[in-house]
Amino acid sequence: MDASILHFKPWTQIVFNPKIRGGWKEVLEAYYESDEYKALNESVAGDPLLSKYATIHFLNKLFERARYELPRLKKPTNKDYDNPIDAAFDKLDDPAIPSDVRSSVIRSIVDSLKSEAEEIRKDIEAIESFSHLGVPVANLLEKPDDFREKARNRIVVNLVKFLQKLRREAPSLKQAKNPTIIGGRPLGVKKLQRWGELSRVLPMELIDDDLFSYRVASRSLRVSEQYGSVQNYVVYLDKSGSMSESIAYRESSVDISYVPKISFAAASALALAHKLKQVGAKMTLKLFDVEVHDPIQDFEKLLDTLMRIRADSGTNLTKVLEDAVEHHRDERIVVVTDGIDEIEPEAVRRAKSANLDLTCIFIKTDNRLLREHFPCVRLEEAKPDILLRI
Repeated sequence: MDASILHFKPWTQIVFNPKIRGGWKEVLEAYYESDEYKALNESVAGDPLLSKYATIHFLNKLFERARYELPRLKKPTNKDYDNPIDAAFDKLDDPAIPSDVRSSVIRSIVDSLKSEAEEIRKDIEAIESFSHLGVPVANLLEKPDDFREKARNRIVVNLVKFLQKLRREAPSLKQAKNPTIIGGRPLGVKKLQRWGELSRVLPMELIDDDLFSYRVASRSLRVSEQYGSVQNYVVYLDKSGSMSESIAYRESSVDISYVPKISFAAASALALAHKLKQVGAKMTLKLFDVEVHDPIQDFEKLLDTLMRIRADSGTNLTKVLEDAVEHHRDERIVVVTDGIDEIEPEAVRRAKSANLDLTCIFIKTDNRLLREHFPCVRLEEAKPDILLRI
């Protein structure tokens, strides 16, 4: 209960009982006074999901550290190891324990909890970025340890960094005409007689944000809708082994870092999916290496796939073109790849004759045959907003 209150309640409103004494209170007070705790509390306080997540990791770390420190306080039994928190704090309140040992153990536990608070903050940054993209994070957080393990993946760490930057700086889709009906269908002018008809006129995700722009009056309204030109997209994203290698990323005019190629490619795909969702269109993601993998449209599944992704195997662009001709003639197609093996000229000719709306994003590579027939962009450094600009 104490751990839950510490993280759910704003730290400025927490008051300790002056009548309580003992090691547990000393640990809580020292943790409470730390900058690490206050920064975490400001991120999770008042949010049932995030404060629960923080509480679980706090308790896990407390259990782990108490178990580690227990032999310094007493000769532990198997029963003590089953419940090391109670065993450790019972012993801390034993007057027979030397004061220097007691102080050292309390300091060790507090330092461990402060470090854990910083780790939880890193998780929160990932959660906030994913939430901004409409991902149902609650499902991802059902297993906190599993989420952290995936979120510590170097690919995902850099993906989150890109998402945070894109959230601040990403441009709007060039072709977007807000508000846009799903599928880009013209609506014309219609008078609504019942509020229940609204969801059939507007995409549900636009209702909350854009309702007042439709000049709602009384129990009826008139809606004038332009023809929407935003197409559905299919993004073929290369997950071959070389995509785990690094590429330069210019964080500012003077700062350059090196990140996995697949991180910025995945961030670009998520940013595009989010923008398309806002205007009533959709994106299908297809990972490929030597084969084209199953399509992904669900945001949660898309994110979970990217969290688990391991770049491996080779690259086969011929299979990508064949899949696009068979399944995606009426959609806008983007291929993101860093490796061009031999591509069959016949596959390129079939794709061209099918009038595919296809653009290739080459990461530090190129292909003359594709460039002769389709728009292509060659990147020497990571540009996570590239899919929003083409």
